[in-house]
Amino acid sequence: MKKQFIALLGGAAMIASLPLESQPAPDEKKLTMATAWGGGPLLEIVAKGWAERVEFNSNGALKIEVFPGGTLGKALKVSNAVRKGVADVGHNWAGYDWGIDRTAVLFGGYAGSPPLDVFMLWYTKGGGSELLMQWRMEKFGVASFICGSVTREIFMHSHKKVQTLDDFKGMKIRTSGAWAEIAQSLGASTVILAGSEVYPALERKVVDAIEWGTPWMNKSGGFYKAAKYIIVPGIHQPAAFQECVVNKKVWNKLSPREQRIMIDAGTATALDAMLTLNHNDAPVFEEFIKSNTVVDLDPEFVEAAKKATDEWTAKQAAKNEWFARVWKHQQAYAKQFANASRYR
Repeated sequence: MKKQFIALLGGAAMIASLPLESQPAPDEKKLTMATAWGGGPLLEIVAKGWAERVEFNSNGALKIEVFPGGTLGKALKVSNAVRKGVADVGHNWAGYDWGIDRTAVLFGGYAGSPPLDVFMLWYTKGGGSELLMQWRMEKFGVASFICGSVTREIFMHSHKKVQTLDDFKGMKIRTSGAWAEIAQSLGASTVILAGSEVYPALERKVVDAIEWGTPWMNKSGGFYKAAKYIIVPGIHQPAAFQECVVNKKVWNKLSPREQRIMIDAGTATALDAMLTLNHNDAPVFEEFIKSNTVVDLDPEFVEAAKKATDEWTAKQAAKNEWFARVWKHQQAYAKQFANASRYR
């Protein structure tokens, strides 16, 4: 009897010594996250940063495993993978769905977007977040909220010096979203490639130039090594936002508190991304000035791009009810800042 009692104690001690992670809490949720990113800051800092915030703020109740682009479905079809349940959550740029609904670029960012600070305010204070959620639910059957941001991008890493509109005409450019059509109206040809395909296309001169992100983001991609010229400013993308999309069934099973944790973590991630990029972009651009030939676009080119963007936007609004609704809402909010520079 005594030996049996000692054996029982030994067994209990062994169970007690097992690591805590092998005994998940009854309400712990483990979710998978598809992304559009093969690597770099958007994967390592933004997507994974959001997942870490969610786990921390939920005291470990929500654990999200983040997968690189292409692992859980196609990198440019994240929202589709989430809708089908291939992944529970996705980290995405809404503009990748512009082929389904052009309204996507208004939420993701395009040549006609407000500057980043006003864009952020529209989302967080001006009703933009509510519109994003309504649009995604109605058109795609997924929940969505902002989950990252990008400051004004570099216009192009190019094998050719581009300063005037004539220089631009006839070029083959990797891009995405609305600029894929707007650039064509300015005389270029465009191709859309996932992130992992961008550098090889530039290095092998499959394309004449590429656009991707901000100076720091592009440094991590190595684009400055593949092409001599860096063209500025980023007229195609004054600002951009990433989103987190959540499978509708998964979203509905979350408690209101868990949903709030995810949304608040998304806003915090967007703010942190803005600060991080601004902090890192400036010194990297100084490096680019020394290592590459940086070219400033002529004002005439900038004006021509603005005109083409306005025409493209008006055309979309005339035939797409959701596009018109979001565009008018966004522009009305931005108009409040027309004279803000006077007191700023």
